[in-house]
Amino acid sequence: MYGVSTLICLSLQHLIIMEITTQSHPLRTITLRFDRSKTAPEFEILALQYYQEIHERTWEMKQRINKGRLPIRGFCIQVEELEGLLEEAKAKFKHLQAAYETNPYKPTIRIQLIRMLAEIHAFMDRFLPELVTLTKDYYDDEEYLFAQDKWMEDTAFPQFRTIFENYDDCSVDMVFFDEDLDDFKGSLGLVRKQQGRYYDEMDALVDSYTDLNERLEDFFEAVDNFDQTLWTPRPLHVRK
Repeated sequence: MYGVSTLICLSLQHLIIMEITTQSHPLRTITLRFDRSKTAPEFEILALQYYQEIHERTWEMKQRINKGRLPIRGFCIQVEELEGLLEEAKAKFKHLQAAYETNPYKPTIRIQLIRMLAEIHAFMDRFLPELVTLTKDYYDDEEYLFAQDKWMEDTAFPQFRTIFENYDDCSVDMVFFDEDLDDFKGSLGLVRKQQGRYYDEMDALVDSYTDLNERLEDFFEAVDNFDQTLWTPRPLHVRK
């Protein structure tokens, strides 16, 4: 039987060798506890390296998602403005089609339509290269985010499981690691929600422009068929 003083001494020794560490990270604060009387096995060292890395990767994912989402609203507004120009030009074209040759205002209508078409093309010349660049960046982000998710599922999380499967051999406290990992998964879940919104918002932008582009092509074709002297080059396409 141990005396009270002996038990207190043993408890103090246990507290001394158990160390709680706190690491600040832009994504979240990492809190773990270690038994410094144990030497960490290789699988634990690798798991904790991956644990640091998964925080770095998740933070970078968050930054890329936020950067990608920021300009989308502005591009949506520009699509709406381009659609407004199209509707105005269609109304003017309809007016031109209905005007009799004897109508003294018909040449003015034609000039107004030409100016509207020029405005549409100037808008598209300015807008489309930027949209193409945004779309390319989006597809690059999509590939990048897929690769990060794959690394997590195929590499990081399986390595984390080695700690739970061999916790008696580990210096890191399993309870602390389990709690901290659960908190991390909460942060990762929020990032993945942002990722889903990014996909939805960009897909909606591409869909809206694709629909508008088809209507623009139909309109330009109708104008060409009516009067081939009107300047109506083809619009650019955005890959989907």
